Amino acid sequence: MKPIVFFDINGTLIERDQRTDLPFIKAVDELLGMKNTMKGIDTAARSDQDVFREALSKSGVMYTEKLWLKFLTLYETHLNQYAQDDIWRPNVDAVEFVERLSKFNVTLALITGELSMGAAYKLKKIGLWSYFFTGGFGEDGLTRFEIADAALEKVKKQTDEKIQSIWVIGDTVLDIKTARHLGAKVISIDTGANTEAELKAMYPDQLIHKFSEIELKTLIHDR
Repeated sequence: MKPIVFFDINGTLIERDQRTDLPFIKAVDELLGMKNTMKGIDTAARSDQDVFREALSKSGVMYTEKLWLKFLTLYETHLNQYAQDDIWRPNVDAVEFVERLSKFNVTLALITGELSMGAAYKLKKIGLWSYFFTGGFGEDGLTRFEIADAALEKVKKQTDEKIQSIWVIGDTVLDIKTARHLGAKVISIDTGANTEAELKAMYPDQLIHKFSEIELKTLIHDR
């Protein structure tokens, strides 16, 4: 039996600031031939496809599959252009924590609104992509719950191991709600979209400021 530990990306593994989503923003602007099309749109804990649809609607453009596919091409181009930049940086001590946790009999996976291509670029940049077994990504659903369900189903299909316990680690209130949707325990880190007070009000199993506050035995031996 193995525990599953699901991680969010932006604000959790990756430090979140105004530059984190630049490739996405640039791709949407280029697609629509406008500037600042993402202004005022909250991207935290949402699927990229859901955010994309809102950006189109805000600009008075109807969503089509053709537009989505064109956006994906533009997005990958911009991801590649920023791959050597410093817009994606490790959040606090995330790298050290994941590296230590990976040495134990634990399945590490992702639950993120990021498209898998964006997740790969970001996590390869900080040296963490190879540690994650699988995950639920922005193309797996419009809502966080749909993505979480897809992530759990992928883990179940791709391993013969029985699940010992499920944990979700994230920076938003929606990560807490997602954990409860899965029947999982949750560790909230106050380095992202929601404040310590907002997270605390949702009663996560643990609230942290950095990953070293987590005792590994809590994740590894929990049943």
